[in-house]
Amino acid sequence: MENNVTELSERQIKILKAIIDDYIVNGTPIGSEFLEKKFKLGFSPATIRNEMVVLGKLGYIGKGHFSSGRVPTPKAFRFYINTLLPKKQLSTAEEVSIKNEVWDYQKDTVRFLEEAAHTLSDRTGLMSLVLLKSGFRYYTGIDNLLAVREFFDLDFTRSVFEYIDDMEYWLKVLGNMYGENVEMRILLGDDYLHKSLYNLGGVFCHFEADCATGTIGILGPSRLNYSSALPLVNYTASVIREVLQRTDEKNK
Repeated sequence: MENNVTELSERQIKILKAIIDDYIVNGTPIGSEFLEKKFKLGFSPATIRNEMVVLGKLGYIGKGHFSSGRVPTPKAFRFYINTLLPKKQLSTAEEVSIKNEVWDYQKDTVRFLEEAAHTLSDRTGLMSLVLLKSGFRYYTGIDNLLAVREFFDLDFTRSVFEYIDDMEYWLKVLGNMYGENVEMRILLGDDYLHKSLYNLGGVFCHFEADCATGTIGILGPSRLNYSSALPLVNYTASVIREVLQRTDEKNK
């Protein structure tokens, strides 16, 4: 991913981080005066307003629908993930709990992958999608998506569900994870290849074995909680790899 640390001043980074932090929680556009009052940034609303103009010209924030406030763009989220994201690890108890939920299904690979998707969806509160290179596809958590503010937009939601069943589309979007040693991929903006999916966010991890090769991940709004999502997707994928390796060994 592109690193734009030198493009922004420390003040601009501080303002951008506040905008993103608020947007991840609330999902609503934010203005300069509200930003100053809520986060006590130490800059006047006029200064914040001027810096927000610059951030807009650089492509980090854009105008929100039906509001004078601003929202982070996919470019902003990439910058946030690369440079500002709080590092979070799952506790041992969380890891044990996730493994316990899926472990009993390992004799049936398809059922095991479906349960892994269910567990990931339940823990992230988003949609989970698992794909196998062989053509298998399974997703769960539609109700989770429909409860999120962005999915109240019927056109956006219709676009998401138009593509969710298109296996060829997902193989195209996630295709570079196969055979290129890419273990984790974060999808934002243009990654989805269609403007109608611009506000979708996703985190996917690759797994590979003789018995099955594919990806598992989550889909949600671009403002999904990446600090929690990344370790959850990563650990779920690691459990899948462990089980598939055991299956390979039994099949030898």
